[in-house]
Amino acid sequence: MFTEGFNLAVSNVWGRRSLKDSGSMVVLDATAAGELPVRRSWRDTYRDYVNVTKPGITMSNAMTTFTGLWVAARGRPDLATLCLTLAGSSLVVMSGCALNNFMDRDIDHLMTRTQGRPLPNGRLRAGSVMLFGILLGVLGVGLLAAFVNTLAATMALIGLFFYVIVYTGVTKRTTTLSTVVGSVSGAMPPLIGWTAVTGSVDATGWILFTIMFLWQSPHFLALGMRRMKEYKAAGIPLLPVVYGFAPTKRQIVLWTVALVPVSLLLYTTGAANWIYLATAGVLGAIYLYKAFRGFRAADDIAWATDMFRYSLIYLTVLSIAMVAGVY
Repeated sequence: MFTEGFNLAVSNVWGRRSLKDSGSMVVLDATAAGELPVRRSWRDTYRDYVNVTKPGITMSNAMTTFTGLWVAARGRPDLATLCLTLAGSSLVVMSGCALNNFMDRDIDHLMTRTQGRPLPNGRLRAGSVMLFGILLGVLGVGLLAAFVNTLAATMALIGLFFYVIVYTGVTKRTTTLSTVVGSVSGAMPPLIGWTAVTGSVDATGWILFTIMFLWQSPHFLALGMRRMKEYKAAGIPLLPVVYGFAPTKRQIVLWTVALVPVSLLLYTTGAANWIYLATAGVLGAIYLYKAFRGFRAADDIAWATDMFRYSLIYLTVLSIAMVAGVY
């Protein structure tokens, strides 16, 4: 349930600020040495704990949770249900992100994108981050179970399990299929929102899940192409690392081709009107054009960067169209 790309700008800002405010860079193996930087203010520590929850991922998942809930409620959600669902699901996402930081602390210093995180720099203790993540997960699932419904809590727990155990713990360092496995967790937020209102999962709920599931792979594979050298250095067998750019491009095209028609199905179930249909059609046509253009791209990294950025635009505008296009 955790979309990595949204986290880049937000978490990096927090990370840089923490390094700057603490006065100097700390050694990368401080955690292993059992040492922590001295004279850290409570603001520094607070920022670091915020950093490990990956605010960008938390916000992006809150957006898709809200979208699923809004569509299920036909644009008239109960305010208490809305607030409690967003709070509970966000706590679960924050839990997964913190536990991901804990589990990846041994390789994060090998990647430019992650080496500024608090654990590889020794700014937080690993045990504290693990306990913090567990506490957030218990609070989030408990909040959903107690005040929303057990099905929404179950969906959140499934997403957390797939992200922390199946993705981060088992497949991320062992197989190129980790991207597909991680897509399950990334697709859970709209289903959490849907079940929070309906208490069940019907065709429309599964369509929302499938849209997010299909979106994950072209989004993350484009990021993987951009950061291929870093993933290789960290020993992560991402598709572009193991098989190269050409097969990765083909996979991005295949996932995009599957995504676009599925995104139109919300109109066929009556969950969204022509505003959504027209918006999804235009967004999808642009996405397909950009994807196929990769086969003749002179600069693979530039193309991957464009695809990655457009994937974020696509998801954001599509979510807005869902909200605006409900009956």
